[in-house]
Amino acid sequence: MSSRAVHIGLSLGLVAFARVAEAQAPAVPIEVVVHDDRLDGSSRQEPSAAASVIRRKELQRPGADLGDVLSQVPGTLVQRTGSDSDLSTASVRGATSAQTPVYLAGIRLNDDVSGVADLSQVPLWMLDRVEVFRGTAPEVADRMGIGGAVLLEPRLPRRSTLGAGFGLGSFGERSVFCGGASVGEKSGALVGVRFARADNDYEYVDDAGTTETAADDRVVRRPNADASGYDAWAIGRTELGRGVRVTTLLNSFRREQGVTGLGVIPAERARARVERTLVGVRSALPCPGSSAERETCRLELSTSALTALHRIADPRGELAVGSSEVTSRGSRVAQGAHIGWRLTDAFKLGFGGQQELELLSIDRRAATGLRARRDVSRVDVSARLAPTSALSLAAVAALERHATAGAGEVGVEYAPAGRVGAELSLWEDLALLANFGRYVRPPTLGELYGTSAVVLGEPALRPESGFSVDAGLRGAKRGEALSVFGDAFAFARYADDLVAYRRSSLGVVRPYNVASARVLGLEVSAAARAFDHARLDLALTFSDPRDVSAGRQLKNDLLPFQSRFVGFARLELFDEHRRGALDRVALGLSARHRASRVADPAGLVVINPDFAIGTDASVKLLEERLALRIAAENILNREQYDTIGMPLPRRSYHASAELWW
Repeated sequence: MSSRAVHIGLSLGLVAFARVAEAQAPAVPIEVVVHDDRLDGSSRQEPSAAASVIRRKELQRPGADLGDVLSQVPGTLVQRTGSDSDLSTASVRGATSAQTPVYLAGIRLNDDVSGVADLSQVPLWMLDRVEVFRGTAPEVADRMGIGGAVLLEPRLPRRSTLGAGFGLGSFGERSVFCGGASVGEKSGALVGVRFARADNDYEYVDDAGTTETAADDRVVRRPNADASGYDAWAIGRTELGRGVRVTTLLNSFRREQGVTGLGVIPAERARARVERTLVGVRSALPCPGSSAERETCRLELSTSALTALHRIADPRGELAVGSSEVTSRGSRVAQGAHIGWRLTDAFKLGFGGQQELELLSIDRRAATGLRARRDVSRVDVSARLAPTSALSLAAVAALERHATAGAGEVGVEYAPAGRVGAELSLWEDLALLANFGRYVRPPTLGELYGTSAVVLGEPALRPESGFSVDAGLRGAKRGEALSVFGDAFAFARYADDLVAYRRSSLGVVRPYNVASARVLGLEVSAAARAFDHARLDLALTFSDPRDVSAGRQLKNDLLPFQSRFVGFARLELFDEHRRGALDRVALGLSARHRASRVADPAGLVVINPDFAIGTDASVKLLEERLALRIAAENILNREQYDTIGMPLPRRSYHASAELWW
């Protein structure tokens, strides 16, 4: 059966399931997620954590993907390895993207080829809310590393709908999607299929690898950079009565694209294919004996399976990968359980456990392949205490056992992790927050053995360990004419044997251990809404990422690929007063700056700073059934660079339309 047939079958199957549940179930209203536009940065999962919340209206910005949206969060760094259609990942506070788990409906999206989650695969139209934890991960996450976590909440439907839309943009960008929602009195499902394609034939300045002189610079067009892909998503929720709720998630994705080459060496025939399939089920039910009037105990179960593939075809040897074809396959199967007790109104206790199997294979044509396996066992305990109405405390402790076999070696690592947090209300609209976390993280299979032609592995990597601490203030003031929200956090992060990346002269990157690393920083986030016609958002991150290893021989001590300043600002003017068929009209202006960063431990390769200004306009009509949006990105036509310093598009234009009925 083809991948396209699987996509259609999954979507139709989930719709049919929702209809059957509607016909057979008693009348019990389904719980839905209602989006809002409040100026409130606190997380539903962990109120004491340093977290940022992005709501649905902010997720509907024209021409944006999930990476663009997350780049406006303080402390968050979005990494790209090419054009907008290529791999896009996120990390926080100097961590790597492999240390930052991404969850959709509580199911981890990070695949086991690379250990990261590809943000370019997640369509914004299916999301209702995003929570970014900039410190350690929350209690609900199954990974508690120092890289925080990103939680994506799906847009569950409130009524049955059918919709379609399309997008157009510069450099051959075009996309189309269709979706539908089926809602019963006890169940609901949202399904959609999307196809996207881009030529990515933009111009850039080729400096021939010599940054010292401009005499040999020339303007060239990016070759062999086209990309096309399609994905299918299906999310369902069913209420089975007596407090039992089941959430299902299905996703299948495939992308074909050209590989432009390494560094200044062009590649005209190299191609790549990326595939992923994810299935997950989460259920929540009251414990036996727990009354419906006062639920004192609740059990949550989760099961997920993921497969991922990354294949490079290099018939002319343009990428120097040592074979005409390299195929990486990864898979993961996980089963988890968590039980929580509300012992009193002021004290909650929880226990959890998880078992996980990860597999990775890398095969080269006419060569012996590599096989790697990892078994992960995890137990955790959590507690929340509110001794007074003004003070709340939270603590989580977890222990993981990683048994890894690969390349003829077998190893077992234990990874203890924990977090304590506190929230103290100083006044009604002002709170003091503080958190401390400790972790140990074995390298991912992708970090050990490689993920692609440009991201190589290092089997000798050692587990990293460290701790982080942050403290900050969060406040909000709401009024009829003006509402404001803001928070400011100072943080420190220390790590031994930190897994970092460095770039070679050919443009490939490889992980290595930094014996001792330290990142100090300050994050400032603010938002203001005035007269129900204007909104201003601001996010600033100042950091100092240093290699503080004893006996370090290099003069440069900056950690590679870490910018010391990232800033974002956005102003939106809007009118939400309905006038005839017109429901909402908005005009936005945004600015983004990222300071320069070094690309190697010696500091010899420097990636220039990025600065971009964008503008967009949108209108909603016919009771918000029709939405039209246009956007211009990087209107000053400044140079932009990806993770390893390769050029990104300059000025670009985007337009989209959606119709729901």
